Amino acid sequence: MKDIMPINMASSTFSEMKGDLTKAMQDCLKKMDEAKSETGKVTLTITVTKNMIPVTTEKDYRDAEVPNWKWKAESNVPMKTCFEGEFGGDYELTRDDGSYAMKCIDGQLSVFDDEDDEEEDEE
Repeated sequence: MKDIMPINMASSTFSEMKGDLTKAMQDCLKKMDEAKSETGKVTLTITVTKNMIPVTTEKDYRDAEVPNWKWKAESNVPMKTCFEGEFGGDYELTRDDGSYAMKCIDGQLSVFDDEDDEEEDEE
């Protein structure tokens, strides 16, 4: 029968999937070059579901088992970008209209601060 599609990777049945896998492999190698990485990963995930549908022919009525093939070809090259910093200081959290903000602390910073220290700062 000419309408038979073999279920194997060598046949043309999955040519679109093989094309997507080829693109993922090429993309992986390109990303590895850009990142100067020695390793990359290509993953092909195939999900198959089977459904029964009624089929009517000239000769009979029957249920046919119909597969649906879904795939995802992905490439992954470990590329880590990290930015670190810190911000702090003499600010306190306040709420204004339900949003948090930071406000400069005016006046005495703690109960241990002397009034003399504050006067020296003013001079």
